[in-house]
Amino acid sequence: MNNIDLERYKTAWKEEKSFNKATLSDPEIRTYIMKRSKGLTASFKAGLLLDIILKIILGVSFIALIVLFGGKIGIAGICTGSLLILFYLLWSQIATYRKIPGQEGYSGDMKNFLSARIEFYRTKFLKTVYVIALTNPFVFLSGMLYYFYFKYGIIRPLDVVDIIIFGTLCIVGFALGAFVQVKQYNFQVNQLEECLREFQENDINEATIRRHKKQKRTILIIFIIALIVGLLLLGILLI
Repeated sequence: MNNIDLERYKTAWKEEKSFNKATLSDPEIRTYIMKRSKGLTASFKAGLLLDIILKIILGVSFIALIVLFGGKIGIAGICTGSLLILFYLLWSQIATYRKIPGQEGYSGDMKNFLSARIEFYRTKFLKTVYVIALTNPFVFLSGMLYYFYFKYGIIRPLDVVDIIIFGTLCIVGFALGAFVQVKQYNFQVNQLEECLREFQENDINEATIRRHKKQKRTILIIFIIALIVGLLLLGILLI
């Protein structure tokens, strides 16, 4: 009796395991990889486009600051310098955005299709990650100038201590932004590399798809929480 029960449980376990790893047909695998690749490309584009829009808003804010402070030489110099830097960074980002490969490059060779995208993100897109992080110091600088204007109406001459403090805050803002951006960048590129590995090893099944969907939901939740915390911190700083 015990032997019969044991064999029955072994059979049931194998069937459950087989069900969880149900294989997919080649067209299904290719459709899944294309869909996943398209989603990751959309994430890269969305993040870059959002930062481009933010830099444009910052540019407008610096122009407004020049007007609000009546063109005072010191403020005008800071704002003009910021505008020139932002213009160069925007030019670089827009050029990169236009080069992001789409799905139209697929010719039937899935391996080359994924390899080309991985190479692009590992080489040409990498510097854009740090350009995005550079937005943080400009947000701080613009916010600081608006704070002084609406609070005091003027900006007193800065001494060495002020310069060190503000410079340190800008550096910390960039470092934190770079850390977050690099982490997100590595995660997204690793997803593409995982797609390529799974395709080469023919290791894509229903369990794999469920795992990826769960990872996607987790990342979305983390992003929303980080966004809320960031907005709360910004609100606290402005109070």
